[in-house]
Amino acid sequence: MKTWRSQARVGLPRVCCCRPRRFAASAHCGKARPQAVATSADGSLPSFTFRVTAKQAASSKLRLDIFLAAQIAADLAAAPPGSQAQDVSRAKIQASISGGLVRVNGRPASKASQQLKAGDCVECVLPPPPPVQAVPEAIPLDIKYEDEHVIVVNKPAGMVVHVAPGHYTGTLVNALLHHCALPAMDLDPDLDLDLDLDLERNHGGGSGGTRENGDGDGDLDDDDDLGEGDDDGDGDGDGSDPGGSDRAQRGGGEGGGGARRLGRLGTGSSASSSGAGGGGGGGGGVGLGVGGGCLRPGIVHRLDKGTSGLLVVAKTEVALTRLQAQFKARTVDRLYDSITVGCPAQRQGRVETNIVRDPRDRKRMAAAPYGSGRGRTAGSGYTVVTPLAGGGAALVRWKLDTGRTHQIRVHARHLGHPLLGDATYGGTASTALAAVARSFPSDAVRRCVEHLGRPALHARTLGFEHPTSGQRLAFEQPPPEDFLRALQQLGWEPGAGAEVEAGRG
Repeated sequence: MKTWRSQARVGLPRVCCCRPRRFAASAHCGKARPQAVATSADGSLPSFTFRVTAKQAASSKLRLDIFLAAQIAADLAAAPPGSQAQDVSRAKIQASISGGLVRVNGRPASKASQQLKAGDCVECVLPPPPPVQAVPEAIPLDIKYEDEHVIVVNKPAGMVVHVAPGHYTGTLVNALLHHCALPAMDLDPDLDLDLDLDLERNHGGGSGGTRENGDGDGDLDDDDDLGEGDDDGDGDGDGSDPGGSDRAQRGGGEGGGGARRLGRLGTGSSASSSGAGGGGGGGGGVGLGVGGGCLRPGIVHRLDKGTSGLLVVAKTEVALTRLQAQFKARTVDRLYDSITVGCPAQRQGRVETNIVRDPRDRKRMAAAPYGSGRGRTAGSGYTVVTPLAGGGAALVRWKLDTGRTHQIRVHARHLGHPLLGDATYGGTASTALAAVARSFPSDAVRRCVEHLGRPALHARTLGFEHPTSGQRLAFEQPPPEDFLRALQQLGWEPGAGAEVEAGRG
């Protein structure tokens, strides 16, 4: 069995994508290039002040929104370590302009496309983030096991696990709130909702120590897309929650005892579960790990939007804490089925790298030298179950040692065999499709990818100790219909691969 370990290279630059925090700095429009991150008059919102230089105005048609987006991004990037500030998009800048929060030479800006000239003094206040609420929704769930402590669900491809920017409804959390007869969760509007930030933040890199939010090795966030969630966000196993101390889990708040259920965030009250969710709750505080602004109630690990398969959710704080400990100790069994572009030369192998934010695209992750101190270490074992498409593809099964964001997807690409259908990591590129079609009809390959419409990845098995009884629980879920159809389109014959179809609920 071959181990693919990325080796350290001399001179490899350290990549840090840590989000700067807000900091105060004096600035005056008389300066050539002030860096102004201050607060608005009432002290609640970040404000910025810039003067347009002659060099900046030399470019034709210097638009107000483009100028502000570039200048504010540059100032935030220059923020000292440990400072805090909002990231800003051009859309947010345009919202500030339309809301009357931008002034040019002391007068409200007329429109986003307003032209600037040298010497113009531009002041901008960023709008507050919109309120966010996770609302119970009657979404069907494929529940494989449930008692008063845990739920094991078979997540369909296309479902985001939890509320995130662009995904405020239709998530697994919305469905679970309804299933357990729990009220809506009011989420802190100041909560950092970008759930897939740099893995180095608050981790220190290396092998990864215990983090403030108690997930240790980070099995609280993987496949949700980085930006969707998905992910994938957007990936493959279960990954680290790069959220930092703002989402620290404080273990249930004050008052009351026993295994408390999910309560409304910040209300200091506990909601009892009726219906299938089971039982009442004890005492005050909040349960299911939402104390302190945690966005993911009871979510111990995660699957990307495009990943299907098994996922366990904690219904009590005791279950949450003990399941997190199992993920940290790497005693949770997880196998994933995938379809790769090309067939790995070694029937069995292992990939060991660090996983970091891709410096060229913050919505992707990338492999870095193992143990290099950048990002966090990640280990995946793989087995080729059967070649497909005449060797142009393969059914590959993965066993995770760690659960980093997009781990399987990154490691598959690192091997030179990205997951089929994974647009983020090259699984839909023309070269990839050509490789699959090397000994197989190209039309069949194209139809396969179009019909699949997602990375070919499925969380097949899940095994863990019950958090209260200690009984070992094991679940297996065969791939869904779209995955099986893709296998058939690539030449796999039902019945010839019993290990693909066999499983128990």
